[in-house]
Amino acid sequence: MGGAFGALGGDVSALQINPAGSALYNYNHFSFTGNLQIQKNKSIFENNSSNAKESDLNLSNFGAIFVIDSKNQDQALKKVTIGLGYHTNARFNDRYFSSGITNQSVTNYFLDHANYGYNGSSVPLDLVQTLEGETYGDLYDYLNGVPNGFSAQQAMLAYQGFLINDLADGFVLNGSGNSFYQENETYVTGFNNQLTANAGFDFNKKLYLGANLNVHFIDYLTSSAIYEENLSPVNEGYKELLFNNQSYTYGSGFSFNVGGIFKATEAFRIGASYQSPTWMGLQDEFSQRLETNIIMDGSLEYFNIDPNLVTLYNKYKVINPGSFTGSLAYVFGSNGLISIDYTRKDYSTTKYKANGEDFSVINDYYKTNLQATNEFRLGGEYRINNVSLRAGYRFADSPYKNKEVMGDLTSYSGGIGYSFGASRLDLGYQFWNQDSQHRMISSGTTNVSNIQSKNHQISLTYSASF
Repeated sequence: MGGAFGALGGDVSALQINPAGSALYNYNHFSFTGNLQIQKNKSIFENNSSNAKESDLNLSNFGAIFVIDSKNQDQALKKVTIGLGYHTNARFNDRYFSSGITNQSVTNYFLDHANYGYNGSSVPLDLVQTLEGETYGDLYDYLNGVPNGFSAQQAMLAYQGFLINDLADGFVLNGSGNSFYQENETYVTGFNNQLTANAGFDFNKKLYLGANLNVHFIDYLTSSAIYEENLSPVNEGYKELLFNNQSYTYGSGFSFNVGGIFKATEAFRIGASYQSPTWMGLQDEFSQRLETNIIMDGSLEYFNIDPNLVTLYNKYKVINPGSFTGSLAYVFGSNGLISIDYTRKDYSTTKYKANGEDFSVINDYYKTNLQATNEFRLGGEYRINNVSLRAGYRFADSPYKNKEVMGDLTSYSGGIGYSFGASRLDLGYQFWNQDSQHRMISSGTTNVSNIQSKNHQISLTYSASF
């Protein structure tokens, strides 16, 4: 139903939208959901089209609600509900592949770090040269502890791989060209899950209130491989490179939800809820390796600059924005229903912070480039005896002001359910698409791939009351 449950409740997964939904249960209840997710990405880079596909099978939701009826039904509080659920906010199993011919080389990424990455100046030569008996890993590890160490590491990889040469006042590329074949293959895996404890309250079968306490778990791995071949005639200098990077982010966090549902009439319902910011504590691990083929004195020489080192960065905190949701629903007796949700969320308030660290550049970037978004969800259900037919629509603004970076999200869904009395089985299908841009490399070139993402999700839910 497009996720439009804010004024309905009566579903374990809907508690993430409005925690008051648990108070509508009349009996103890449990459910679990399995998902098959298929993601297809079409990449257009320099007028060349490439396709990539990933699939993922997972248990996305499970939980239980326990109903405690008041012993005195004459009082306003008719019942209290206690719930516990495990919910998948996002799965990050994805793959992007781009390839094409361009006139901008990714070697400029290394040259920029070498010439401007040391407080606007060039990296000192002694930071890119190994001492006698010193390995690449030894030097790379040492650079982790110096100011502007990341730029020095990039310069060191390129210098040891003979992509750049030193001059008296900086560095230059080792060779030249104006035509380059490039590939970028990026894999993303991981999850954003949360464990939720819920409490709901039913007042006079008219007003339903609820609250969630949420513990979040993040596990996110990105692995990229950038390949480039210099297609220009080369007599001396750079011919090929393969640049591998792997970033692993993990941690946990906390948030809360509060909400209410009011039955204006038996058919018409109004819902409102607040999702607090999510306070996350995260840590990053990072590793990289550079391979090059260089023509030297007329022969092709291979260099493998592998520090064989995983850098563990200091812990930091991220405050993700909260949101407000307003909902309306109309229930046509036992024949069906229609429901609509609206959510407002301001991504520009995202903040990074850590003791002794300055994240002002990142925070200013979010404040300048991200925006408040509007999300609409519309859903309906029609019942024929024990069979329920459902359909939904969802639209969400891009969090970026520049929609070329990431476009709006549009989603369509449908499903069918069958009630066995005390239990039921529900099958759902959801499709959503969103366009975005993917840089060939983070700096040094303006090359981007335009990604057209199409996602399919099939879910099967079993639930029972007892």
